[in-house]
Amino acid sequence: MKLVSYNTQYSKGKDGRYDLERIAKTLEGADVIALQEVDRFWPRTGMIDQPAELAALLPNYYWVYGPAFNMDASEAGADGAVINRRRQFGNMILSRWPLIWSRLHVLPKLSNVNQFTMDMPALEAVIDAPSGPLRLLSIHLSSVSSRERMIQVDYLLGRHDGAPANGGAWAGISNIRGDESWSLGAPPPEAPSEAIWMGDFNSEPSGPEYDAIVGLKGRLYGRVHFADRFADAWVCAGNDEASGTTMHFEGTKPDRRLDYCFVSAALAGCVSSARVDTDAQGSDHQPVWVEIEP
Repeated sequence: MKLVSYNTQYSKGKDGRYDLERIAKTLEGADVIALQEVDRFWPRTGMIDQPAELAALLPNYYWVYGPAFNMDASEAGADGAVINRRRQFGNMILSRWPLIWSRLHVLPKLSNVNQFTMDMPALEAVIDAPSGPLRLLSIHLSSVSSRERMIQVDYLLGRHDGAPANGGAWAGISNIRGDESWSLGAPPPEAPSEAIWMGDFNSEPSGPEYDAIVGLKGRLYGRVHFADRFADAWVCAGNDEASGTTMHFEGTKPDRRLDYCFVSAALAGCVSSARVDTDAQGSDHQPVWVEIEP
């Protein structure tokens, strides 16, 4: 199974052009795609519906979109009728297999005085994969401060710990007061305890966010991987955790590794390869590809 995570920067490439076709071509060959920074009805991208446009360019995928940032973009026509539109910014998941259920987590945010800040998303979905249900999250953490990101990581870890108890999109009997139209008589969907997190974490392997997700680095044993936490797929595939630049900064700022695929501990041994597509030009980030053999 080939998975890819890509912060698309709303299709603004390194050459300054907005090009969704370039993004779609970069994703060719993937089975599961986790995208960040996909927008709807922004002037900068021509007021287009990027999720719908991407879905048209990738017609063989099931997809779901989850916007955390959601503002009014409506206008009244000449006849006074309101054209209702929402200016949105969020994450997307596409899969060759059906998405059994999905839900959007709007991550905790701190209000800032001197920096722009906004609601950030973690889009969760359970994929009807050939090997069994697979729970995957497309995540975008805040770029503003480590303090805010740590609050967001703690929230996500709490949701991960509670996944089996929380269940899927619905639970219990298959009808409400004899009305099966709610579930169409289907059994409750699963919420697998194991999960894959992919996305832009806006933090480096040397930061506390990384430590919280994969475990602290100790003097005797290196990183101790606990059964209820995650492993870095890049490292599972044999790479050094400090390598794998995914973000290029212009000017004097150093390039950084900000984009990851984290797999829960039981899936760590299933990772067969990981690479960064250094040739991709469609964004200021580089796609991260991971292959898993469940």
